[in-house]
Amino acid sequence: MIRLVPTWAYDYKEFWETIRNRNIWFIHIRYGAIIMLIAIYLIAVFVMKLNFSPIQAKVIIGILFFITGYNLFLSYLRKYLTCTPGKFNPLHFSLLQMVLDLLTLMVLVYFTGSIETPLYMLFIFHMIIGSLILPANVIYSIATIITVVFTAIVVGEYNSIIPHHHISGLFTSEERDNWNFIFATLGIFIFTIYTTVLITNRIARKLYEREQELKETLDKLNEAEKIKQKYLMGVVHEIKTPIVAAQSIIEVITNGYYGNVDKKIEDKLLRIKIRTDEALTLINNILRISKLKLFDEISKEKVDVLEIINNVIGKHKEALQRKNIKLIINDYIKEKTVVKADSVLLELVFSNILGNAIKYSLANREIEILLKYDLANLVIEFNDMGIGIPEKDLKNIFKQFYRASNISTGQYEGSGLGLTLVKEIVERFEGNIEVISPSKLGDDEFPGTTVKVILPLFIKE
Repeated sequence: MIRLVPTWAYDYKEFWETIRNRNIWFIHIRYGAIIMLIAIYLIAVFVMKLNFSPIQAKVIIGILFFITGYNLFLSYLRKYLTCTPGKFNPLHFSLLQMVLDLLTLMVLVYFTGSIETPLYMLFIFHMIIGSLILPANVIYSIATIITVVFTAIVVGEYNSIIPHHHISGLFTSEERDNWNFIFATLGIFIFTIYTTVLITNRIARKLYEREQELKETLDKLNEAEKIKQKYLMGVVHEIKTPIVAAQSIIEVITNGYYGNVDKKIEDKLLRIKIRTDEALTLINNILRISKLKLFDEISKEKVDVLEIINNVIGKHKEALQRKNIKLIINDYIKEKTVVKADSVLLELVFSNILGNAIKYSLANREIEILLKYDLANLVIEFNDMGIGIPEKDLKNIFKQFYRASNISTGQYEGSGLGLTLVKEIVERFEGNIEVISPSKLGDDEFPGTTVKVILPLFIKE
């Protein structure tokens, strides 16, 4: 297998994505080339009144069908390419496209007059494209093959070794017998081909060098980010220890191990307990975010979504009862729903969303959890009758430490990290999350919020 991939780009996703996009672009351009060739043929016949021989007409029609056929095949083949450097990959696919195009163009040039047809200038267009993608040694080799083959055709026609296909009406005489014309045209063609490759390839090489430098810089930044996250995890974990110790002391006092405690003092201690709980939640969220950023992979297993939701509801049962909130589950699936995810992290996602719905809802309200299919996805929808989110804040709702403008700090405690963590987890599961306000349960005073978690289904049982 020809080595086309630079070493630095082996694991560089952006590089492979660029090559994939260019391949798609070439396929689309080729359909345009088919239309252009038909237009040129019609203009030549009906406007310019050129006379094509029967074999020339058959070859042109055959080339049109051939280009259409292999373009459809290439469009099908590209879907199954893998970005593996040692195997057939998108760069080899680009080379295959170029070889097919150049072979087809060479046949078209030969049967439309070779040195007499202006179509040979399209070789230069292909050299520009090839120089932007392929390594210098490959594109110079292709340029050499083109010039050698084209020169051989022209010289062969001049010496009557191979037949010449003249287009009647384009020239008053057959220029394939005019040595001065052949020498000048071939000289300019070869000079233009190699100059084009030289200039374009140098520009492309400079771009690749800059891209390589950018990747190296990004790798250094990622490494620095990992070091920062490790340091952050260590510091935050150390902060967690005295808070847990303080909570233990508070519980000892409030449980009466040191005798009865004044009601006012007990209330203050309970308030401290609530605040330390919030601090621990914040710390745990920071630790989880750091772990997600530190490790590229998270464990995935087949999990039953409804079972996880029921576990989450059980953990929030007291909060629901305290506010007398009615929880409704509308399951439009009525069967076991399995997705590929980490059960602990998925439970964290649902717990965070339900916790927010309870926190920002008044007493005696309703919360709906809805499960439904959307094509090959499972949609878990949380609807509440809470304070809602202003429209101007929706675009920022997933930013770290961001809190909606209608949230009173004294009334609703929080860190602004919950939804950031939720979004990162859902995206790691190849899913998506949407936040909409108002919800379908809301009213003018309390518009409510809808949070949709969309996960790809793994299997239906």
